[in-house]
Amino acid sequence: MSQTARHVVSSKPAAGGAVWSAPLGTKVPQDATTALDQAFTALGYISEDGVKENGSISVTTIKAYGGATVLAIEGGNDVTYTFTPIEYDNPVVQRELYGQDNVAVDDSGALKSVKMADIQHPERVYVFEHVLSNGVIEREVLPCAQVTGIGTNTHSSTAALGPEVTLTPYPDAAGFKGYKYFAEAVATGRADASPAKEAK
Repeated sequence: MSQTARHVVSSKPAAGGAVWSAPLGTKVPQDATTALDQAFTALGYISEDGVKENGSISVTTIKAYGGATVLAIEGGNDVTYTFTPIEYDNPVVQRELYGQDNVAVDDSGALKSVKMADIQHPERVYVFEHVLSNGVIEREVLPCAQVTGIGTNTHSSTAALGPEVTLTPYPDAAGFKGYKYFAEAVATGRADASPAKEAK
């Protein structure tokens, strides 16, 4: 295959949001264009660092007499995703950080209180929505993932509030931790077109 510059791309969030979550068991999309189930909620704006996919392959090397490496045995690929939601007083974000039942809102739906406790973050479904610079839509689906890390949240006059979140995906019934789907953008030609619904 020859070199093709069109395949060298950057990305930006899809219209409506880059990170979506829903309760475990929610119907997951199996392509890049089907509208997300109504149970999905967007986490709003994410910091300019975007969504990072971090892979780490566990390898055991076998050496022969004399010191040469003659075999590498892979022990699995530990994948995590990190991103920083910066809509700090968005109740959806606070529920992802501190538990779905530990966040209260007032009659208007605005954030009222957050209870911080030792909790086991629930396994949930996550979807990442990206639009590549060549117009291709990329959708990443994690059928079962869990918040396994919350970074430092610094109150400062020079930066937006919001700690980095780490997600760890787990294998589904088929043994896959995640799925990536791709499709050409809709015929309007708009690079920011998104198949996902807007957050309510």
